[in-house]
Amino acid sequence: MKAMGTIDRYVLRQWLATFALSTLGIPAVAVLIRLSENYGKLADASVPGRDILLGFALLYPGQMAMLFPAGVLFATVFTLNAMGRHSELTAVKACGVSFYRLIAPMLVLASIAMPVNYALNEVAALGVSRQRELHHEKANPNELSRSEFGFQATNGWTWAVKELQRGRGYLRTLLLESPASDDGRWTIAADSARWDGDQGAWVLYRGVAMLSADSGGSATTLTFRSMRSPDLVQHPDELVNPRSMAEEMQVGELRAYLDRLQRTGERPGMLAVDLPLKFAVPVACLVVALFGAPLAVTNPRAGAALGLAIALGTTLVYLTGTQIMKAIGGKELISPDLAAWSMNGLFLAVAIVLLVRVKS
Repeated sequence: MKAMGTIDRYVLRQWLATFALSTLGIPAVAVLIRLSENYGKLADASVPGRDILLGFALLYPGQMAMLFPAGVLFATVFTLNAMGRHSELTAVKACGVSFYRLIAPMLVLASIAMPVNYALNEVAALGVSRQRELHHEKANPNELSRSEFGFQATNGWTWAVKELQRGRGYLRTLLLESPASDDGRWTIAADSARWDGDQGAWVLYRGVAMLSADSGGSATTLTFRSMRSPDLVQHPDELVNPRSMAEEMQVGELRAYLDRLQRTGERPGMLAVDLPLKFAVPVACLVVALFGAPLAVTNPRAGAALGLAIALGTTLVYLTGTQIMKAIGGKELISPDLAAWSMNGLFLAVAIVLLVRVKS
């Protein structure tokens, strides 16, 4: 059989038509439903109508990205289900084309869908972040504050802070400790500190600095009314952690945010699972295609209702299972990577069994 024969072109046309309908149409319906449910609330909150509509339009790429694997599954199941109902599967097999060869073009398209889904997720993060701003769902950074927390900077300095007022760039009652060096270790206690935006550093006020040798030698103590150190350059945004959603952060931003949470001593919760999920969900495009293909031909002459049941059932099980594993991983009962990839592993294992047992 040729690399791109008549059967391949036929399968690709059917698959792409169903895929386009599901990945473009279903997200549009989901966005319209959210718009109808929330327009009144946002209008009552004095959000301009233009911002409301633009915000929901920006949600569309995110809905597409979320439903991309489902679109691949729908396209695979409905294409094979329709071919079975019209006896096309029987005709194809009579021509000497195996089931595995028949689904090869679908698997190629499912493989292409993986990087497309990943890229769409990255674009969607920008849209979700902007939507939250337009709908006034994001906290004003200048209104953020934090009390009694610790922080380990990337340069090794350890901070203990009584209070941070982000808007004023102000710290109250802080204790700092430098990493160990050949000269010893600095410990600095200050009554307060202010962020100097022009110099990009903190200015400490009314405190004491002590240099102690790790070998147990004598310590040097200095008092100061104000002091600036080139090592204390952590921006106020790095000390306060606004509650962000994984959906509004790209992979690099989410990785940096998780690192910041770790250095401030906060548990990331389910956000730790969201990072590997940004890779696991695109891979699901291929996994669900492998899973749905043999299921779609279990009863070749079944009606379209069976195909719909298979597609919806598989999507529901995958999404529900992912959320359950995400909650388990967020409570640190299992590793975040295991929680994120577990459903892909389960569906792939079942898919291999089904593919081996299918009549080729």
